Amino acid sequence: MGNYINTNFYVYGRIKETDSYDLLAEIKDGNPMSRFKHEVYAYALKKRHNGIKSLYLYCGYTRVAKAIMVEVNDLLYLEISFMAAENADEWDQCQEQIPQVYVDIKWLENSFLNSWVILTEEDKCLRKYENYKMNIKT
Repeated sequence: MGNYINTNFYVYGRIKETDSYDLLAEIKDGNPMSRFKHEVYAYALKKRHNGIKSLYLYCGYTRVAKAIMVEVNDLLYLEISFMAAENADEWDQCQEQIPQVYVDIKWLENSFLNSWVILTEEDKCLRKYENYKMNIKT
């Protein structure tokens, strides 16, 4: 994934109640962006991370990506911001990986796309999705 000096990747969550960070996963093997994508899909579908308000992918001390669900005028959005356009492109091109299964497969993508649609965004470092089924509330 990219040209990183540090190869230690981590997924953190920001806890809603305390606003503190919690280490959710250390990614030692596989594709960190693919693993992050799986965690984001699980978060958006409310399958995991229910007490978390945002997810982060870090490489060492450098934030690579942040995912957060935002409600605006009763519409729910998932916003994923990336450190660089290269990281956003990698998000677009990868599928998902789950822990200890280092194969890119659509684990949750079909379920995700049944409720979320990607919106056009001019910012090359941002991906924004809208929950068009309105069946997943924060």
